Amino acid sequence: LDGIIAELDDRIAQTSRELGGLEAGAKQFDQSPAVEQAAEAQRQLARVRDLAEHYARVRLAGAAVARLLERYRRENQGPVLARASQLFSMLTLGSFESLEVGFGESDEPVLVAVRDGRKLETAALSDGTLDQLYLALRVASLERLTEARGPMPLLLDDVLVHFDDQRAAAALAVLAELAKRTQVILFTHHERIVELAHKAVSDRDGRAAGIHDLAAR
Repeated sequence: LDGIIAELDDRIAQTSRELGGLEAGAKQFDQSPAVEQAAEAQRQLARVRDLAEHYARVRLAGAAVARLLERYRRENQGPVLARASQLFSMLTLGSFESLEVGFGESDEPVLVAVRDGRKLETAALSDGTLDQLYLALRVASLERLTEARGPMPLLLDDVLVHFDDQRAAAALAVLAELAKRTQVILFTHHERIVELAHKAVSDRDGRAAGIHDLAAR
């Protein structure tokens, strides 16, 4: 037993000397720039993990929104585009036949107007025709929303400024029809539009358009 104890004492002493050397080395290491760099690396790694988790959540949310938008497009683009085509033909007095979805130079879907069998992108349309296209899409979308969610007012600010009298009258007739289902408010600076509005509404159902002269108030 004495021999074993002596051997263990020698091993303890040797281990203590080794431990002392390790502690001295660790102390020197703690005082070196490598420790601070390692700590900074750990902080940056934690930040990268947080950013990666945030990125993953954003990508998943983006994918979910994209699926919802695609579903909405499938359910609504057809009916809205079909109705907008009818309205666009009415607003242009038959000058354009319809609206279609085509593909541009980058193979992205684009809206085209069909005239005499030719498909014209929006860049090829005049300012007046663009306004008529906008109004057709706006009214068609609002009609769709009204059917799904109930009446929603439509406010328009001098949208007929680029229309000639005939097309302005056609637009006012479309708005008068829409006004049977929801409120339509049209701001204008032009007395001629007021006269055409009176005629468009009275010709359709005998009602009078409500005129509010803001300059007189």
